[in-house]
Amino acid sequence: MSFIEVDDIQSLQIGTWVKLEGSWFSHPFPTNTFTIKSAEDLATIQGLTNVTILYDPDRSEPSSSDDLSSLSDDEVQDSTDSVDTDAQEIFSNESENTQHEDGALIPESALSELLDRREDYHEFFDHLRKVEGAYQKTLSQGQELFQQLSGKRPAGLKTGDAMITNIMQALNNPKTAMSLIDLVGSNGVAWGLSEHAINVCTLSLLIGRQFSLEDELLLELGRGALFHDVGYRALPMKVKFQAGGMKVEADPELRLLHPEMGAQLMASFLSAGPLLVEIIAQHHERLDGSGFPKGLGGEALSLLPRIVMVADHYDELCNAPNPETSLNPHAALSRLFRHVVMKGESAKFCERVVQALVQAIGVYPPGSLVELNDGFMGIVSSINVHQPTKPIVLLYAPWLCRNDGLLVNLAHDEKLEIKQAVHAKDIPEQVLAYLSPRRMAMFVHAAEPITMGFNSRRSRALKPALKH
Repeated sequence: MSFIEVDDIQSLQIGTWVKLEGSWFSHPFPTNTFTIKSAEDLATIQGLTNVTILYDPDRSEPSSSDDLSSLSDDEVQDSTDSVDTDAQEIFSNESENTQHEDGALIPESALSELLDRREDYHEFFDHLRKVEGAYQKTLSQGQELFQQLSGKRPAGLKTGDAMITNIMQALNNPKTAMSLIDLVGSNGVAWGLSEHAINVCTLSLLIGRQFSLEDELLLELGRGALFHDVGYRALPMKVKFQAGGMKVEADPELRLLHPEMGAQLMASFLSAGPLLVEIIAQHHERLDGSGFPKGLGGEALSLLPRIVMVADHYDELCNAPNPETSLNPHAALSRLFRHVVMKGESAKFCERVVQALVQAIGVYPPGSLVELNDGFMGIVSSINVHQPTKPIVLLYAPWLCRNDGLLVNLAHDEKLEIKQAVHAKDIPEQVLAYLSPRRMAMFVHAAEPITMGFNSRRSRALKPALKH
């Protein structure tokens, strides 16, 4: 039987299967559909104002002895008297009785869970600040790398190999995570090339692992991905003035030349093998022959160029030159996958490679805007490389300021899962402003701290009323 709207809220009883229809944060329960299990649940539901309450009689087993009508106002008040100082800090705009913003009383079990998520947030982002420092050092290496290659100095290859080796070692660590780094778009061409090159190199190596490539081939793949746009450095530069300031970029009228120029540059190095040159020369070709510079297609393109062209295109979808046209990673992955599947043999990209990308980074890569099955909105902040379907999600809570937050590790909570991806256009402006990073830079690192996601099992000093 379908749900029926509740006419008289006083008729609800413990054991009733209810459904709450409202906004994401209109009630404090972890899911929208559930069985009323306690008088506390009943009191909370009674206090809701901005929701429609429905029930399913076929799934309900009500107990009249615990009817809401038997609960006094004093008993309702007593259930919320024991709230620790952390909780008061979270809900700083709430009353001492810990009310939700619509006036509903928040169950203490939910408060404990929110406190855990808040503690996870601070612990994870303390770690992420260190990761961002490591990423900035890697960007500096990338800038030095392109300067060395432009000057035809062999040290450039050694710098590149060191970067690739570090990435490969990180990917082999069972605790490796790939995180979203919040960066301001760079003004210099070298920094822009470095960010894109690191993204494409990381993604290409992740895809290559799905094909079980040997280490030697992975190294060549990493080289080709890291150096794929080196030809841009040989092109004339133009200064472009925009709202964010001055930006130096390659002449767009000559951009079609960069694969050939990059291949020629790398061919001048004695230690650069033919696979490396081939990847650089072909990373803008397409299987249907629509690419450039030579319009190659089909069997003329080997596996390694096919991998880099997918990683390159995916990152360009996420980080378009005009930020307003960039897609969130889930949308970019969906578009890439949909076009490949729908086009079949006439697709621009290799279906096996796109499938390998999905397997490597999950359906919801870092940067994806999502809604969880408990009603919270969030952005995927990090994925476990060895368990990509269970990411770490930064949540939006309207009562928190921008430098505070809630975080949940789906790998450590069996009840929670991503309900659906959400498009930016469908998200209120204040939510988007809180969640959206300015640039999608993905960086692999050790997944520390190891306690992240286990707060509910820590021996935290909670008052008895907040213990599970």
